[in-house]
Amino acid sequence: MKFLGLGDNAVDYYVNKGLMYPGGNAVNTAAHAALLGHEAAYVGNLGDDEYADIIRDGLHFAGVSHLLCPVVKGSHTKICLYDMIDGERHFLGIDTGNLWSGPVKLTPEILDSMRKYELIHSCAYAKIANEVYKLSALPAVFTYDFSEKEKYHTSEYLDFVCSDLDLALFSCSHLRDQEIMDFTRIVHRHGARHVLITLGNRGQYFSNGSTGIWNPANYVKASDTTGAGDAFLACFVTTLYEQGWHKGQIMPEGPVRAALQAAAAYSSENCRKEGGFGYRAIKKENF
Repeated sequence: MKFLGLGDNAVDYYVNKGLMYPGGNAVNTAAHAALLGHEAAYVGNLGDDEYADIIRDGLHFAGVSHLLCPVVKGSHTKICLYDMIDGERHFLGIDTGNLWSGPVKLTPEILDSMRKYELIHSCAYAKIANEVYKLSALPAVFTYDFSEKEKYHTSEYLDFVCSDLDLALFSCSHLRDQEIMDFTRIVHRHGARHVLITLGNRGQYFSNGSTGIWNPANYVKASDTTGAGDAFLACFVTTLYEQGWHKGQIMPEGPVRAALQAAAAYSSENCRKEGGFGYRAIKKENF
């Protein structure tokens, strides 16, 4: 299976530990797809600075191609600042420098190069919502992570993205069970064929529009929960694709349950690794 992560990249800087890791939803999901044995590529603007080398090196470590990535001259890689305490990240801020490398433009050339991929994943942080419609002409299954931020859960934003979407992913650990089911129905009405909601230590909820499935979390002693959701998503969608999922197809309960269980196990094991997908840390002093 050919997987493409489309959109954001960032360097995750753990300030209290002085360590830096490659990150970003599209980078992490592509890395996990490759580590799971699939052909994977990443497309997104890269900065014109030394921090972009952390992204490239991490992709190389995982076996992900980045040959299609534009490099924006004079630009800065996004750096997300955290303190890491007992395996949990605590957000401190973002540094994009004077000129952030920014969102990738879906030019005809880039779109044409994406035609060979069978599953394309993007996310709200890619900042390409107004261009998502261009992907509907591609043959790939298209999945999208709306993150936990409420501004990406509004009707206006859902209208931008959901009309030809195979899977919509949300993080909603703050919602009660009935609120989750109500919100899922709203997302389906906007056009998403499948909806997956991650709930932290409560597990996940999935809907194909007619069947809802609650999946429990796997508990492990975590070294680093960074990218746990990205690991879960990558394993879930690639497993589902291996069971016959294609663009526009509604998947039945059996394959979905198997994919949810595989993804929960894979994601929990990833929490034993450092960073988003186990790439070695780089000391801040080296930059």
